[in-house]
Amino acid sequence: MKAMLIKSPEGLRGTTPDDQDAWARFTRKLEVMKPGTCLRMEWSRPRNGPQHRRLFALLQVVAENSEVYDTAERALVAVKLAAGYCDDAIDPRTGKAVPVVRSIRYEAMDQPTFERFYAAAVDAVLQLILPTMDRATLQRLIAMVEEGWA
Repeated sequence: MKAMLIKSPEGLRGTTPDDQDAWARFTRKLEVMKPGTCLRMEWSRPRNGPQHRRLFALLQVVAENSEVYDTAERALVAVKLAAGYCDDAIDPRTGKAVPVVRSIRYEAMDQPTFERFYAAAVDAVLQLILPTMDRATLQRLIAMVEEGWA
């Protein structure tokens, strides 16, 4: 179960009705848990939601304008590689260094790091992935995708 929570003067609450339902189910479960019952939890402090959505709008623009990176998932890998957001690993078959992309999950990077990654991603798209597109056109297309999601 996942839920986005916010701290209010009354305590934690869900940020949406679905999140509030999930939180209520969780708190009810806590009340009936028997002593000694284990519970595994993960938590993170989410980044700027609109900027996170903007990255996925950028990936959608890449997918729609590239024959090679035709899905958001493929575009994400390409953007990470082009932006240099990867580490080298040694391929045991060849002994050569190969890039391994890093995670952009909430737990993997804070907001300032994400902002730097997004700026590098836009630059990489313009320089390497969609080099015939100018920055203004890219920004306009990203905004159009975002508007379509609203």
